[in-house]
Amino acid sequence: MPGNVTTDRLAGLITLQKRLMSAKGRKEAEYVLVNDTGYLFPARQMLLVSNGKLSSHSGATDVEQQSPYLHWARRVIKAFDLDRQVVSDKAGDSRATRPEQVMSLTPERLKERDASLAEDWSEYWPREGLWVPMVWRGRIEGGLLLLREKPWNEAEQRLLTHWVQGAENVLARHSGRKRQPVGKRLLWGAALVVIGLLMLVPVRLSVLGQAEVVPEVSSIIRSPLDGVLKDLSVAPNQVVEKGQLLASLDDAELKGRLAEANQALAVAQAEYARARQRSFTEREASAEVPLLRARVDQARADVDFLETQLTRVRVEAPREGVAILGDTSDWAGRPVRLGERLLEVADTRGAEVEIWLPSADNIPLPEGAAVSLFLNVDPSQVREARLTHVNYRAELAPDGELAYRAHAVLSDAENLPRVGWRGTAKVEGEQVTLGYYLFRRPWATLRSWTGW
Repeated sequence: MPGNVTTDRLAGLITLQKRLMSAKGRKEAEYVLVNDTGYLFPARQMLLVSNGKLSSHSGATDVEQQSPYLHWARRVIKAFDLDRQVVSDKAGDSRATRPEQVMSLTPERLKERDASLAEDWSEYWPREGLWVPMVWRGRIEGGLLLLREKPWNEAEQRLLTHWVQGAENVLARHSGRKRQPVGKRLLWGAALVVIGLLMLVPVRLSVLGQAEVVPEVSSIIRSPLDGVLKDLSVAPNQVVEKGQLLASLDDAELKGRLAEANQALAVAQAEYARARQRSFTEREASAEVPLLRARVDQARADVDFLETQLTRVRVEAPREGVAILGDTSDWAGRPVRLGERLLEVADTRGAEVEIWLPSADNIPLPEGAAVSLFLNVDPSQVREARLTHVNYRAELAPDGELAYRAHAVLSDAENLPRVGWRGTAKVEGEQVTLGYYLFRRPWATLRSWTGW
């Protein structure tokens, strides 16, 4: 009875779906689809079209080989537009094929599209063909083409549609595609839109650097000559006047050398005087006079040099200000070289901020850029400043890292912080989008690694 036949087919369809779902890979699932479907829907041949090309064929293990039949089958698939992956919108043309719909394929329909292909139909295929598509998200993922001698009735077409759509879900799972609920897809889409809009939010580039309050005007006091430091006459943070003694070098060696130079000068002068007296009576003595005169001049120059050096052992303040130096007990008796830094005399009536900007965080900083200073002694208070200049060349910072030295002037000139206080400075640059702000450093790092 027809009812029993339908019941048997439904039971067989459930069994076939279980077998398809238990497939361990896409190849096995395709094999079940093109070979085991014939147990429920008798057909001589079955072809599976997937992703725009012939994927599997009943009774064939390799559809990639270039046999005349497979070449002809691919041409027929293309002639009927069964390899198209976009849902068609052709509704007015009665001759147009609609691969997104179940449709019957016959030699007569193929002849309308390509008569040369239709001539070989009877050689390769039975007369009646049925195309059952797989449509997902507006795309034709493929379809199953079944071929036999007798026509396909409406009940078979409905069952085949149900079976093929279920098979498409299994194939999609093995291909890594997952069907997400519409609500989740909309939620993900909305989230991506929000993130995209957030990436366009304008923000300011900024860079952090170590900062120190330094005097606006200062003088570095250096050793005037090589020697031993005898005494430091000032204490740290002591107020000094212009011309006040700051330090003195040991002059014992210089005095000894000066005594020797004076003695050498006296000897040279005596020899020169005797030679001049003898030159009036002895011709040979006249030739010695210029040489002895040169020796006198050399000895006098040595004396003058040493006397000048003795005047330099006293180091005096070139301006009034505050003496900035370390522990004075470490300096007594210490050998120093010419030009070695001893201390600094700073005018504390003016102060500015010295900032070390890491070279890796270098950004365009215009003159007058806003600076926020956070001192370690009071990190809760923000002191505003304006950038005056940034050095052109990077150099080693006090912490040993390569950085650019910058200077900024404090906005509040009445309440200046103490010279020597340290902290962190935030320097603001130009305005950019949030996306550029977040990905600027990773992109720069990637380019440094890849060279692209």
